[in-house]
Formats: sequence, structure tokens, C-alpha cells
Amino acid sequence: MRLINFLLILCIVGYQAVVCSAAEPPVNDGNIHINADNMSQDLAAEVYSAEGHVVVRWQGQTLVADRVRYEATTHILHANGSVVLSKDSAVLTGESLVVNIDTGRAEIDPGILKAPLSGVADMAKKPDSAITIMAEKLIRINETEYSGRTAEITSCDFPDPFWKLGSSTMNAELNGYATGRNVIFYVKDVPVLYLPWMAFPILDGKTSGLLRPKLSKSQKLGVRLDVPLYLVISPSQDLLLDINIMSLRGVGTSLNYRYIRKRGSEGFLNTYQIYDKMEDRWRWNLSQEHKEIFSPDANLRMSVNVTSDSNFLRDYGENSGDYNRQSSDTIINTLNIWHNYAMTSYLRYSDNLYTNNNNATLQTLPSFGGAAVRQGLFSAPLYVDFDGTVENLYRQAAPSGQRLQIFPRITAYPFKSDVFQTELYAGLHLRGYVTDTRDSSSNRASSIDLLPEAGARISTSMTRVYDAGLSTLQKVRHEIIPEIRYNFIPERDQQRLPYYDYTDRMVTQNAGGLSITNLISGKFVSGESTEYSDISRVKLGADYLFSGERRDLLTLVESQRPLSDLILETDTWLTNMLRVTFDTRYNLYKSYLSTTEAGIDIDDRQGNTIGAGYQMARSTPGGATTPAQNGVEYLEGRFATKLITPLKFSYSIRYSLDSHDFLESVSSVEYRHKCWSVDLGVHQRPGNNSFSVHFNLAGL
Repeated sequence: MRLINFLLILCIVGYQAVVCSAAEPPVNDGNIHINADNMSQDLAAEVYSAEGHVVVRWQGQTLVADRVRYEATTHILHANGSVVLSKDSAVLTGESLVVNIDTGRAEIDPGILKAPLSGVADMAKKPDSAITIMAEKLIRINETEYSGRTAEITSCDFPDPFWKLGSSTMNAELNGYATGRNVIFYVKDVPVLYLPWMAFPILDGKTSGLLRPKLSKSQKLGVRLDVPLYLVISPSQDLLLDINIMSLRGVGTSLNYRYIRKRGSEGFLNTYQIYDKMEDRWRWNLSQEHKEIFSPDANLRMSVNVTSDSNFLRDYGENSGDYNRQSSDTIINTLNIWHNYAMTSYLRYSDNLYTNNNNATLQTLPSFGGAAVRQGLFSAPLYVDFDGTVENLYRQAAPSGQRLQIFPRITAYPFKSDVFQTELYAGLHLRGYVTDTRDSSSNRASSIDLLPEAGARISTSMTRVYDAGLSTLQKVRHEIIPEIRYNFIPERDQQRLPYYDYTDRMVTQNAGGLSITNLISGKFVSGESTEYSDISRVKLGADYLFSGERRDLLTLVESQRPLSDLILETDTWLTNMLRVTFDTRYNLYKSYLSTTEAGIDIDDRQGNTIGAGYQMARSTPGGATTPAQNGVEYLEGRFATKLITPLKFSYSIRYSLDSHDFLESVSSVEYRHKCWSVDLGVHQRPGNNSFSVHFNLAGL
């Protein structure tokens, strides 16, 4: 019996092939694991075979196939039938595959690669941010590099993509580019465009390359084709070069350079230049902005705007949306703060676009200022504030020179009360001038002026909280803040002082004011989340001039009328989606609204918005037979919606009630497919109508 058992063991060991069922035989390679319905092994050749629902795992990769043969000596894996090889989010599919598990090189016939764009971790959540490459023979050089023969690439879904790029040969690098030769662009299998070579980004972030062109037509520019080239200089810098080909004007070029620096510093530089065929001259525009944050308490800001002529923005303003700027300004300012102190510097050079020459335009070259806020005096309820500037003011026409302005003041809080807040202040305006009069009597003159100012403010606050009893709005807080204020500046002849701006002609004031502010806020509860937000703000106020003058830049001031306009300001959220605003000024003497601004906006935070507005400003009211004078009045409306999938509509319009004509209308409709979209736009302005078409292919 022992002899029979020994002979059986020898037969089993000497038999070169063993067949197992529904089990995993030992593979003499710790880096690979095979599961299958049926498995066999050749011990002498170290070849392992598996069939039926085969799953192979190694080095973070998973292979699924109908049949697999693994050669342990060469580490070569052969797979056939419904092959799927995946690692992370990149998936290779085909019918036949050979892969070296050491080097990662694989060949699949035919092969399809589906991989997410860089920065997209889950293709299921963002399917339009994935690319698909199909080739008669697809070679994976390593885990990120691929090459293919007779290949196609698209961001649409196979097997019937809306668009694709076909090439005779293609090389692709995940998180990089796919390049191909003899490229043909297909739309629904119809060849549309041939390119000898093309690079296709496999990136979801910033990528250098040609952006989609834009085609438009307008009355001023004719047919226009924009061809933009985007260059990524570094993670913190990029450059956009745009070539504008216009049938009526010629060829223009624009440069847009952007950068980001440390501590939130940033800036941009925009230029546009064109040789205008219609006017037979060079025309250009330059704009630049820079913000430098030295520390949380120190910064520098610079803004430059220069144009070749006053009509440049009228003709080419659609590039920036700026059509009617009054002046081109170059401004540099700095700010440095130490606790309750601040130092500033300011420089401004202006080019008035509404005049034939710039001789009378005032330039600030430069200005330096300082401020001290709320400096306490000993233990008394007294505080000192200080503002001061020294400026060099220049213009070719007289006068020009230097100006010093200092305004120290003391503020007192004489009464300690939980009901009333009382504030008294008194200060002195010191103004000094050194002026170049440029007349025959004297070239330079100096003058000094002292002008006191005093005022008071008394206010209180009455608050009550109500139980709303609603599911989301639980409590409502109502606060009423009445305020009385007074301001006094004595009468002083200031005609001997040079005139640069309004600060050289301070108005005499003996005026008081009254205002009442109503504030309503609510406590909103949703589940475990609690939010406090404003519901309504209503402020009503007016001023009364006992003597002196009143200056108002928004409406005409009549010297014989001591009572100012009654001013109403409201801002109300009827729901979290519906907001209503209404600001108006009412002339109590002539019983008419001098200015009105009203608006209503609805926004569901899902891309659907609708709004309307009304703007009016009048110096004198209109009557039954006479129109209103010196003012503007217009209506505006806007809406956007995504309710009709896959379309997105937007429309905005402004209509003048003075001229009974449309000021501007902009309408657009976008059709968005999973892997492409097209945007049609119409822009209408007096004297210029334009139409544009914008195509977008996902992934490009």
C-alpha cells in the first residue's frame, strides 16, 4: 500500500501540466495576481493560463479579459477577448493585448484609450472633460505615453462622435498633448478641414495653443475674424495674442499679458494697434494695471490708460466694452498704514478726450498725504483726527502751482448714554498756495486761508425682535435709527485764492439734517444651518439750510430754497431670489422727482435670471407742453435662462424715453452639446450693429 501511494506522488510531481478549477494556483511572481474560472500552469516553462472572467492585478493596474497567458520568465502578459486594461482613470479597451508588466509597454489591436483631461479625477462626474483615442494599432510606451497608427481623437462619445480628428500617425502624452500628422477634421464622418500637423491638448488647466476663432460682422468694422493664440509663460503668467482681420479697417493685433505675484500682487498689460485703412493712419490703445502688496499695511496701485485719438474707443470699444470714456488717465498711488496713522502718495495725468487740446486739463504731479484717526486725548472723551495733503498741480494754462490742505479736528462724546449717541466736532481748514499766475504783473504768488468748520450728530437706536413662526424664517429683527446732524462753515471771500477744483471754493454752510433708517433682518434656519441676513433697508432724509449755500452734484441747487430734496433709499429682499431697489430724490418746492433709480432682480442661482431697471435724472420737470430739461431717462431690461435644455438664452436692452429710441441691445443664444457648443450673438447700438458666431469644441 505504501508503494502505491509513493508511486502516485511521483506521478503527480512529474506530470508537467495541472488543471485546476475555480481556484488561483500559486504564481511564482509576487507582483501579479490572477483570478479566473479555469486556470492551468506549465511548471517547466513557467507559463500560466487562465480562461473565463479573468482578472489580473499588478502594480495598481487591473486587466479584465476572456483569456490570459502569463510568461513568468519574460514577464509578458497576453490577453484576448473583451480586453480592458485600467489604471487610475485611464482605460484601454480592445480585443488583443500584449503587455510587459515591468516596463509598462503594451500593444493592443485595435485599441481605444479613454482618459480624463488633466485635473479631472472622475470622468463620470465630468464626462465632457475626457478624451478618447482610437487606433488600428495602439501602443502604450509607458503609463503616460501612447502612439497609434491610423488614429482618431475626440472628446465626444464613441462609437458615433459628433466631431473627431483623424490622422495617419498620432503620439499622445497624458497631461500633455496629442500630436498628429495629416490631420482631417470630421463632423459626423464628413471631412471638413485638412491640416498637415496639429497638437491637441490633453489638459483641463491652462494650455498654450490656438483658441477657437470668432467670426462677426458689424457696420463699422465689416466682416471680422478673430484668431487668438494663448501662451502659458509660467503657472503665474500668460499671454493672449489676438489677430483681428476686418474687411473695412484692416488687420489689428492685441496683446493681453497677465501675471500674479506673491502676497496677492497682480496685474495686466493690454495693447491694441491697427493701421486703419478707413482713416489712413495708425491707431492704438494701451491700458495697464498693477497692484503690489508689500505687506498687509502697505501697497502700491498703478493704472495706465492711453489712446491715440479721442474717437478710438468709439470705433474699437467693443473689444473692452468701454465706448465713451471722458478722459484717459494714468494714476499711481501708494498707501502705508501704522496703527491709526496712514501715509499716501498720488500721481495723476489726464488726457481730456472731449477737447481739441489738453492745455486746460489739471494734472496732479504728484500729491502726498497723511492721516491720523481717533487719537485719544488723555482720559477725556476727546479724540483728534487729522487729514493733510500737499500737491503739485500743473497745467499749461494758468493757474498752476502747489497747494497745501490741512484739516485737524477734535471730536467729543460728551454724554454717556445707552439711549443716545452724541458727537460734537470742530476743526480748522488750512489752505496754502504758491501759484504761477503767468501774467505780466507777477510770475508767482502765495496765499494762505483759514476756515473753521464745526458740527454735531445725535442718533439713537430702537430695536425689537419678533417671532416669525415660519419654517425657515424663525425670528425678525426690526431696528429704527433716527439721526439729527448739523454742520457750520462761516462765510468767507475765497475769490482771491486760485481755483483748481471744488476744494478751493468751500461753500458757506449753516445747515441741519434729519434722517430715519429702518433695518429689518431675519434669522433663517435650514436643518442644522443657521443664517442671519438683511431683509430690508429704508432710509429717508432731508437737509435744511438756515443760511449759506448748498452744493449738490446730482441735481440743480436753487439758492433761494433752503430745503433740500427729500431723499429715499430702499433695498429689499422679498425672498432669497427676489431683490427690489428704489432710490429717489423729490423736490419739495416744485413737486417733482429730480432723480429716480429703480430696479428688480430675480435670480434662482441656477443660471436663470430676470431683471428690469429705470433711470431718471432731471434738472427741471416737464409739463403738458414743455419737455423736461437737462436730464436723462431710460428703461433697461435683461434676462437669461437655461430652462430649455440644451439651449441658453440671454438678452439685455436699454431704451431712451427722451429720444424714444433704443440705446443698446445685446442678445445671444448658446446651444451646448456634450462635446461641443455654438454661440450666436447680436449687438445693436446707434450707428453700429454687429453679429457674431462662436464655436467651441470640448477639450480644445
